[in-house]
Amino acid sequence: MKRTLVLLLVVGAILLGCSSQQSANTLVVGTAADFPPFEFIDENGNFAGFDIELMNAIAEKIGYEVKWENADFAGLVASLQTGKYDAVISGMTITASRQEEVDFSRPYFRSDQAVVVQESNVGMLSREDLADKRIGVQLGTTGELLARELVSDKGTVYTYDSPDQAFLDLNTGRLDAVVNDLPVSGYFLVRNPNLPLKVAFTIETEEHYGIAVKKGNTELVEKIDNALIQLKEEGKYAEIYQKWFEAEPPADIP
Repeated sequence: MKRTLVLLLVVGAILLGCSSQQSANTLVVGTAADFPPFEFIDENGNFAGFDIELMNAIAEKIGYEVKWENADFAGLVASLQTGKYDAVISGMTITASRQEEVDFSRPYFRSDQAVVVQESNVGMLSREDLADKRIGVQLGTTGELLARELVSDKGTVYTYDSPDQAFLDLNTGRLDAVVNDLPVSGYFLVRNPNLPLKVAFTIETEEHYGIAVKKGNTELVEKIDNALIQLKEEGKYAEIYQKWFEAEPPADIP
């Protein structure tokens, strides 16, 4: 009986060790999978997009498997701070305010903002004209911050959990414009040619996306940065970039 008990304890310890080892080699990554072509859920229910492929390639380089977690964009930083995620990749712009809360990898993408309107209004709206308009944005994004700078006390900023929801309200006339990241806006318009929406103009914000990790986790930041450099040198970054944007990546990114 004692020998059986000892054997069970040994087996249990081995299994526990294996479980811990598996957990140690798993990177829990948070994302808001409503931001194509960066992250979205495909027709098979799988995570897909530029950010997804890039993060999977990074994880492979540093010896991890990714466990993806989907959440609203506005809650990603808070969940990262509490330890729910090891990292966050979600088309997240590196800003001074966010750098006070989390640490970022080196930039891996550069973007500007687009102002999308109904096709009939193209050429009739300028940046100044937005001051008294109804503008839709994704909650918690740099697009929201920009929109709040653009409107006066006569204008209104409406927030949405996803940019697609804002675009649909723009189509029905509930909004006058949507301010959103240029690549995402363009991707939505290409996928929905039946909607009479167009990019009226772009605002050059020169935003840089980064991978966020918990404040003080310099070891993980260094691993991610080194992996990004290797992926660029090997041509893998360019391969992923060309797949999703059909263009050559900027020479200075990542």
